Amino acid sequence: MLRNSAGWAGLVIVLGTAAALGHGDTVPQSVDTAGLPELPPEMASENPWREADPALLFKAVDVGAKGYNSNCARCHGLEAISGGLAPDLRYLEANDYGDEWYLDRILHGYEQNGAVKMPPFEGILNQQAIWAIRTYIETRPDDQEMAESRDQIAGLRDKLAGLQDDPAAATAMADELAAAGQGYEALSGAPRAITPFDEAAHLLASDPPHVAAALETLQAAAD
Repeated sequence: MLRNSAGWAGLVIVLGTAAALGHGDTVPQSVDTAGLPELPPEMASENPWREADPALLFKAVDVGAKGYNSNCARCHGLEAISGGLAPDLRYLEANDYGDEWYLDRILHGYEQNGAVKMPPFEGILNQQAIWAIRTYIETRPDDQEMAESRDQIAGLRDKLAGLQDDPAAATAMADELAAAGQGYEALSGAPRAITPFDEAAHLLASDPPHVAAALETLQAAAD
């Protein structure tokens, strides 16, 4: 069920260890979902934004990244890259099985021997936030592949930095960045991965374009 991971069956043991170290007194945080469309009152059984158009997909990823960082990264790792104590959620398959497992954990949490290892988020996160976090997690690319692309990222960063005083030329780089992001696959098997190339391209193609934010995205990926 889980791509490239033999350890998912032992999830509850690992999750318990990680959460005991990570959650502690951490209080689950609500997530600002402004800009995402409303969803029906009944909880969806699968990610409604898995194959959304680019504008909605990128918005969901943006909201989901913030929700993940405030509620999940402490145990599951920055950018969803696990340090080994908690499950690497990037490998949770983007299908009905993965969605079912994800919903069960995020809504009900997990307890072991009477101790809360993962807090429940039901009633704290609305449906938009829940699926935005799922969208962020499942669109993560292979970090090793991205590390191998750092020179290319740095080159495009430097090129964009040199065009900051020419907004038209800077925004014209959106197509070049989007082309650079092609060919990367999400570890979850989702329809597409969202790489720093894609994020920067989206920021440049926005109205108005966000040149500084695109540059910061490439800078962070090149470091």
